[in-house]
Amino acid sequence: MLPPVVNERDISPFKFWFNDNIQDGMYYRSELYYRRHAADIRHRARIYHYACKLSHRAGVVVTTTSRQCSIWVSLRGEKPRNLCSDRPLPSFEAFLAGESSLHPDSKEKDLRKDKDLRKDKDLRKDTE
Repeated sequence: MLPPVVNERDISPFKFWFNDNIQDGMYYRSELYYRRHAADIRHRARIYHYACKLSHRAGVVVTTTSRQCSIWVSLRGEKPRNLCSDRPLPSFEAFLAGESSLHPDSKEKDLRKDKDLRKDKDLRKDTE
């Protein structure tokens, strides 16, 4: 199921203690969520992509303001990370920066592709 995108004016925010820190929380459609990630609005497509992958593990909502997007995860439904059967997700920061893809083996494929491209360039230089 795709995560809904909601304007932050339409949620009920609150603060609470979770994971040894004070966290941002929200109440939306009879469910409690905590803010898992927030980033600049210019990254909204990547944020939504990450939220879609995360939604396979827990209830997720994406909120927006004029300046930022946030990923919120249900407090009730999040599975412990070590019990998730899905492939591990890259860190949010790495994903946002484009340094990591959603498939662990794709980095190896990218390296092979780069190596092949360099070989092709070297061959072209030799034939010139």
